[in-house]
Amino acid sequence: MNTTPNSARPSLSTVEVSIPGHPYPVVIGPGARRRFVSYLAPFHLNRTVWITDRNVAGLWGDEIRSLSGTAAPDLVVLPAGEEQKRLATVEDLCRRFVQLGVERHDTLVACGGGVIGDVVGFAAACYLRGVNFVQLPTTLLAMVDSSVGGKTGVDLPEGKNLVGAFHQPRFVLADPDFLATLPERELRSGLAEVIKTALISGPKLFTELRSFVKRHPDLQGPDLAGLIESCVDFKAGVVEKDEREGGLRRILNFGHTVGHALECLGQYRTLKHGEAVLWGLSAALDLSVRRAGLDPRLETDIQAFLAPFLTAIPPLEFDSGEVLDLLARDKKVRRKVVQFVLLRGVGLPVVTPLADPQILIAALDHLRDRMRAGAAPEGEDREIRD
Repeated sequence: MNTTPNSARPSLSTVEVSIPGHPYPVVIGPGARRRFVSYLAPFHLNRTVWITDRNVAGLWGDEIRSLSGTAAPDLVVLPAGEEQKRLATVEDLCRRFVQLGVERHDTLVACGGGVIGDVVGFAAACYLRGVNFVQLPTTLLAMVDSSVGGKTGVDLPEGKNLVGAFHQPRFVLADPDFLATLPERELRSGLAEVIKTALISGPKLFTELRSFVKRHPDLQGPDLAGLIESCVDFKAGVVEKDEREGGLRRILNFGHTVGHALECLGQYRTLKHGEAVLWGLSAALDLSVRRAGLDPRLETDIQAFLAPFLTAIPPLEFDSGEVLDLLARDKKVRRKVVQFVLLRGVGLPVVTPLADPQILIAALDHLRDRMRAGAAPEGEDREIRD
């Protein structure tokens, strides 16, 4: 976890993810995407195959072709959306690689959001028992979270991310220039992972985040790269100590336990991943007061910070019993007990088993009441004001 400036581009910074046996850089800053060829060169690899989705291809297709360093790069374009994050997509991709003649020393390039990164990373882990891949994230969510750490995988109808593998990229280029074309809803979705990281890392980043949102209610600004770097730096430090989520890395699931269940209930269409996580954070804060000793005044303050983002999210009606059923299938369940990440304070996460369904039902009922009271009408995004 060594953050150093990039000598070739002063505006770029580099966070080293020092995983034993597979260290790699995460290069952050405007224009980082243009460093692709120079970062690929030392590996002396064969050709690259780029995979993106229709949304990114429509906006950035010509740029992607120019970044590859070849006149006519192999480009595979997938439909956009969370519903593509499934085993059938991975099979289709692998069969396409066979048709293209992809070999073990070729490199897959995941150029897109979290879905593209997860699907391509999982395909890279499986195809020919493992091929190289790199990440060029194009969403805020992917830049601050999913492109770093090597978690890859797909969803099942029964739950989120239930099939996958750990497969680290060769490098990551996080270029905020991509965010200029990102819809506001996608930016808010990505902000969920920034908020999560700020709450578990400590007051410094949380203060930095609040200041950024106050200065830039549209979530765009030249100092966004600094927020991305802070999040990546924190996550790198966690992943270096626990690559495969045997202990410390579990804290990165703060807000995700309930969030994943809500996302699944909406069939991965009603709520975007970050929107579900925002509601999951709200529920986790409630549980933190009940079970982890979080000061209720601090919870009220954090909930107030979340509120403008939550009120912009379309509503999701749910039954608490349905959520409990999904929580029972969560990948973090141990001996049939759900493991929640809760907060004792900002920067003080604690993994807490919650076996009492009544505590969970009370928190879920409270969450549903907050949704009904403040959520935006379906299909409508309310304006966010500081």
